[in-house]
Amino acid sequence: MSEPRPPRPLPTMCNWHSLPTELLIDIVNRLPSSAVRTLAVTCRSSHSLCLPAIFANVVLPSVESLQAFALHVPRQYGRYILSLSVCTEQKGTPLEHFSPTDALVTILSSASRLQSLALSLASPLDPPKIIPASERLVVSLAASLPSLTHLRLSRISRSAACVDLCDVPYNVPVAMHDFDVPPHSRLGTNLALPSLLTIPTLRVLEIRDTWLGCDSKLDINPDESRPCIEKLLLTGNMYTSDNPALDNDAYTAWVRACGPSINTLTLGTALAPKADIVPSSPSLASHLEREISWDSGEAELPRISHLHIDASLVTVDTLSSTMEVLSNCGITRVTISYGDDASSLQTLDEEDDFIRQCALDDLAEWKDAIEEFLQSLGSGQWHALRRIDVTLGKDVRATWEL
Repeated sequence: MSEPRPPRPLPTMCNWHSLPTELLIDIVNRLPSSAVRTLAVTCRSSHSLCLPAIFANVVLPSVESLQAFALHVPRQYGRYILSLSVCTEQKGTPLEHFSPTDALVTILSSASRLQSLALSLASPLDPPKIIPASERLVVSLAASLPSLTHLRLSRISRSAACVDLCDVPYNVPVAMHDFDVPPHSRLGTNLALPSLLTIPTLRVLEIRDTWLGCDSKLDINPDESRPCIEKLLLTGNMYTSDNPALDNDAYTAWVRACGPSINTLTLGTALAPKADIVPSSPSLASHLEREISWDSGEAELPRISHLHIDASLVTVDTLSSTMEVLSNCGITRVTISYGDDASSLQTLDEEDDFIRQCALDDLAEWKDAIEEFLQSLGSGQWHALRRIDVTLGKDVRATWEL
């Protein structure tokens, strides 16, 4: 009779700290942010391991949060930041002895690996005050980030050093106190917004609610290297204008300067051929004469694969003029929806009949405009176009396959 076999030893559980560092990092990257923060307070080694994940995506929605970050987060943690979103809205009482500009400069100077930057001035500006989001400061900061690929700007003030004050509409605020922004190592004193198009690493540029009317003669040196812009978003001017058509040439100039090709162009503003820009007064006619070049020999617009139109900002009656401007861009797909991204579908509450009916009415108008556009196409026009999608709700949509 054989002797009984000894019991097998139970498997030893692997200790967390005995795992390879690469595996630990992979595990941390798969955890939700709340779990990462909980793990970070368990021990010193876990804290160090979690720091890159904790600070990879930093959102500062107010001046108060910007102050707290600048005062309490060690500067060396800046190397972990990959994405930074800053809004200058002030929710409480004015902060004493605190400069949002200095805080922003300090944070960005340590964010050597930053890839995505979003800056927004969330409240109306008072021109006599120092404005932390003027174009000269924004351009200088963005051009100093060696890994920047995504730049999102909202409500950026134009600078008195970069525009002719005589051409600025009365209700557009201008930064008057940003002359102390030092020259950039590469751009020098040329810190106007169009200089963003010379950042070699830039791939996505979004400009929202910013006056661009002074850029109708935007001119990028053809000998200067330009980034390969994959996406350009323009939502137009947030300020009222006597004649909004005056800004159309500036928007077209921005699109032209991104050449030779753009994967996605997102518009929250209409475009119009120069022949459609009709001055409504002698003063506006004079402005057109000075600012808009009517030379037919200007550079061609870039090739564009995808055009997206934000139906919450662009009226349906401007579709034909926008499509006329972009007729030679080789666009293959057009999408129209509420918002600046066709994939971010707004789900309509089925119980809210009013909202749903509004969307259905809008859809009917867009369908009529698109049918009219398609019927007006001549031979050779829009030969590359393959699909048009209008999506205004979960079940409020229409598609044209061409």
